[in-house]
Amino acid sequence: MKKNDKMNLTCTSYTYEGMGVAKCDGFPVFIKDMLVGETGEIVITKVLKNYAYGRCLKLIQSSEERAEPKCSIYKQCGGCQLQHMSFQEQKRFKRQRVQDCFSRIAKSDIQAEDVLSMEDGWHYRNKGQVPVGVQNGQVVCGFYRIHSNEIIDMNECLIQHESINQIVAKMKQLISHYQIGEYFRHLLVKVGFATQQIMVVLIVRDKNIPHLKEVVEKLAEDKNVKSIILNLNQRNDNVILGEEETLLYGQSTIEDELSGLRFALSSKSFYQVNPLQTKVLYEKALEFADIGKEDVVLDLYCGIGTISLFMARHAKKVIGIEIVPEAIEDAKKNAQLNGFDNIEFICSDAGAYAVQLAKENRQLDVVCVDPPRKGCDEATLSSILKMSPKRIVYVSCDPSTCARDCKYLEENGYQIQKVQPVDMFPNSFHVETVCLMSRKEKQIAKSSVFTGFFEIRQ
Repeated sequence: MKKNDKMNLTCTSYTYEGMGVAKCDGFPVFIKDMLVGETGEIVITKVLKNYAYGRCLKLIQSSEERAEPKCSIYKQCGGCQLQHMSFQEQKRFKRQRVQDCFSRIAKSDIQAEDVLSMEDGWHYRNKGQVPVGVQNGQVVCGFYRIHSNEIIDMNECLIQHESINQIVAKMKQLISHYQIGEYFRHLLVKVGFATQQIMVVLIVRDKNIPHLKEVVEKLAEDKNVKSIILNLNQRNDNVILGEEETLLYGQSTIEDELSGLRFALSSKSFYQVNPLQTKVLYEKALEFADIGKEDVVLDLYCGIGTISLFMARHAKKVIGIEIVPEAIEDAKKNAQLNGFDNIEFICSDAGAYAVQLAKENRQLDVVCVDPPRKGCDEATLSSILKMSPKRIVYVSCDPSTCARDCKYLEENGYQIQKVQPVDMFPNSFHVETVCLMSRKEKQIAKSSVFTGFFEIRQ
C-alpha cells in the first residue's frame, strides 16, 4: 500500500476518536466520517508502519445511521467529530468505546451499561471559549481548523447556548468597529441555564485597550450580562486564561441552579459544560455512592463543590479537596449559599491530601474521585486503599485512564460493580463514565499449611 492508491473498502469499526476503520488484507485504514457498514471508494492519504489513513471519495453503500451535519463548518472545525452519526449510532459508539477500555485496559469482563443520553444534542454547552484573530485585515471569531492554529470564522456554534452565540457575534461586531482585534486572544462566555445570567471574560494581550469603556457599555445593554471581566494573558503557550483579572462591570460571579442547589461560578470555576446531563451524571454518582446518614464522604478533585453538595444532602460529613484556590473559594460560597454546615473544603493537591489522610489512619465510608483527563496517580490510589472505604465512585472524562485506575484498585482489594457511560458531549467523541467499586470481603480460611510453592487449605 502506498499514498494515492485507490480501493473499495468497508468500514467495520471505529477508533476512539470516532474515525471509521476499514481493513485491506488485514491492514487497518483510518477514514474520517465513515460509518460501520459503509463501503466507499477510498484514496490512501498517508501510510505508516502499522496503519494508514484514507479519505472517502465516494460512498458506494451508505449506512441508515448516517446523518447530515447541521454545521456549515463541520468538516473544517475540530470541535465536533460525530455530526455525521445519528444520535443512536453515537450512543452505540460511546458505549463500545467505554466497553473496549474496560476489556482491554482493565482486563475486566464487566459489561458497560447503555449510555444515558439526551434527546436533543444541540445548544447544550454553558461555556464557550472562542479564539479571536485578525486574518487578511478582518476580525475572525471561531474555532481552530483541525491540527492547525488557523481560526475558522463562524456565525454560530450549534452546541453552544444561544446566549453565547449572541455575545460572541456582538463582540465580533464591536472589535471590528473599534479596530481592536490585535488586543484579543479569546472570548470566554459562561451562562447559567437556570438563571440566564451571563459572564463575559475578555482575554487580552494588553490591558490598555482603546474604547474599552464603550465596549463594556454596549455589552451591559443586555440585562442578562451580570459580569464582565478583563483577563490579561501574555503567555506564549496554549493556556487560555492568564492570572491577572480586573472586574469591569457587575459582580465577579454568576449563579446557576442544579437539582435545587445554587452554585456561584467564577471565571476560573470548573463546572460541567452540559447542565442538563450533569444532573443525570451526579444523580447516578449519588446512586452508586449509596450514602447512609452516618457516612463520611471524601470528594477528591471537588472543583466548586458540585458533587460534594449533592452528597452532603445524605451524608454525616463531606470533605472536598481541590488544588485551585478560586474553586475552593467558590465551593465554600456554594456551601453557605445552600445552607450546608456538614462540608469541609480544603485547598490542597488531591493526591497529597489523600496521602496525609492515609497517614492519619482516617477511615472513610465513601470516596468519590473526579480527576482531570490524566486520571489519578499511584500515590492517590494507594492512599485511597489505605483508607479502605466501603465504596469508591470514580467519575471520569476519559474511559482509558478510568479503566487503568480501576484495574489498579481491583488488583488491590476492590471489585468493579458497575460502569455507566453518560453522554455529556453529544456530537463529539468524548464520553463521561461513572464507575462503582466496592471493597472485596476478605476470605479467612480455617487454617493453612504452606509447603513449597503451594498453600494447602484445610
